[in-house]
Amino acid sequence: MTTDHKDPLMNRRRFLVASTQLALGLCLTNPGELFAKYTSTVPVLKDDKKRAPKPIILVNTHTQEEFQLRYFGKSCPPTIKRDLYSFLRDYRTGDVHPIDFRLMDILYAIQRKTGSKGVYEVISGYRSPKTNAMLRSKSGGVARNSLHLKGQAIDVRLSDLSTRQLRDVAKSLKAGGVGYYAQADFVHIDTGKVRVW
Repeated sequence: MTTDHKDPLMNRRRFLVASTQLALGLCLTNPGELFAKYTSTVPVLKDDKKRAPKPIILVNTHTQEEFQLRYFGKSCPPTIKRDLYSFLRDYRTGDVHPIDFRLMDILYAIQRKTGSKGVYEVISGYRSPKTNAMLRSKSGGVARNSLHLKGQAIDVRLSDLSTRQLRDVAKSLKAGGVGYYAQADFVHIDTGKVRVW
């Protein structure tokens, strides 16, 4: 994305972002509502500036916890980050780790590109060294230096798309790694180098 100050669309975009941030600052009445950043890490869809963002709804398949994340502006309050980190914790050990918010950018872009109104079913977020070692001992498909260990990967399904469709859309974004696990019925998405397996 270019940042040419002479581009009227970029000036309009900055104005809309600033207006939204100001409106949120003045009108936020429910401190429990979830907001997060939306950056230019992944392709911005043409209609992003026309429609109000819908929340990303995440459900942890192991704990049945639900987390809703709505995009407004470019910043995320620390309390929301902490809540997300806790939600995507290693459920086996309870360990919490910072999560790369570019993962949320990717999930949001998938949702917008497909028009999905579904729920992301989270199989794995952060993974502690202890859990990663245990999973490696049971499967050759678990990397020693998995990006799950750095909070840079998430394994998901999307309730109203097949995992094959989810994989294809994630691949098309070219925003990081995409792994397709057909038998286990989930897609691995990470913020590392663009690669597919």
